[in-house]
Amino acid sequence: MAFPWILESNFEQGTNAEWSSETDTQSKLSYPHFSTLINISGAPIPYRGAYCAMVDLTAGTTSDATITSTSIAIADAATRYFRFYMWVSPDFTATADDIFNIFELQQVGGTIEMSLSMQITAATNLLEIGFGDGTVASAFITYPYRGKWVCVELLATISTGGAGVCTLFLNGTQVQTATSLTQAAAVGQGVLGTQNTLSTTTGKLFFDQFVMDDARVYPIPIRYPQSVLLTKSAHVFVGAGSIANVALLSGSNSDNVLSIFDTDVGSATSASNAVVELTNTAGGEAVDAAGIPVTVQRGCYVQLSGTNPRAMVQVGWAQGYWSAGRIKQHAAKRIAAPGGF
Repeated sequence: MAFPWILESNFEQGTNAEWSSETDTQSKLSYPHFSTLINISGAPIPYRGAYCAMVDLTAGTTSDATITSTSIAIADAATRYFRFYMWVSPDFTATADDIFNIFELQQVGGTIEMSLSMQITAATNLLEIGFGDGTVASAFITYPYRGKWVCVELLATISTGGAGVCTLFLNGTQVQTATSLTQAAAVGQGVLGTQNTLSTTTGKLFFDQFVMDDARVYPIPIRYPQSVLLTKSAHVFVGAGSIANVALLSGSNSDNVLSIFDTDVGSATSASNAVVELTNTAGGEAVDAAGIPVTVQRGCYVQLSGTNPRAMVQVGWAQGYWSAGRIKQHAAKRIAAPGGF
């Protein structure tokens, strides 16, 4: 297992900055804030934090809406594991049968080596998911999870010698696998989003908490834990609350810095809303904060920098935490507040 992960994307800046590039000629891809999501029909609250990625397939959408990472590289004979959370809107439907890809492993030049596809049948509105050894999947299993966050995991072994493997897990359970696959070359990039959808397919897809590693990642054990382990900058909670304890854990160097800001907007960080700052000592030993607990009014955003930093944050209480309903209530109050906050 890498330390902490080979690649992690939580969209907590509300942008595509964690990815190498974006393709979205019809402007269907965005990274909405939780206060925006409560006004979108069929939308969820982010699985964690304040933002997630959204693809809005309105009528007429045919262009790709994707983000690409060149950090997703798999050498010949190597195995990598992927995990992300996906929400399919309850109104996701089609008036013509459609098969489209939501995740692709490609050569550097764009040739597809493995794909994760979805299929929707117009007559029954049946939604299915499956992986393909190449352009699109040819075998599918039912995906009965509209209106729910689902943990999607993919095991990918790349092999030009006929030993390739692809295994799909949903919510921690293996649902599909294939062995003895042959790829043409190593993987040099990964692509997340929607590709090759028909204009008659409509609805929304949401993505959150994307991770790639060299060992299986597994689903997040608890969505709203009291003690949160962070390996990347993120919102621990939104709204008023208290931080019972925070520690900057030992990293691989002594250059790690942890800063906590009283905000629910990841880009709104300045000295005026900073409430805690910790720096690793020489040798990279763990550092606990003094002056705890700390109360915040807008939210708890933890910013991490340095060489492989990690943080452990203990939530005391939080207005927008413990359930999606509480976050929605906070979002409604946030919107209604004079001048916002």
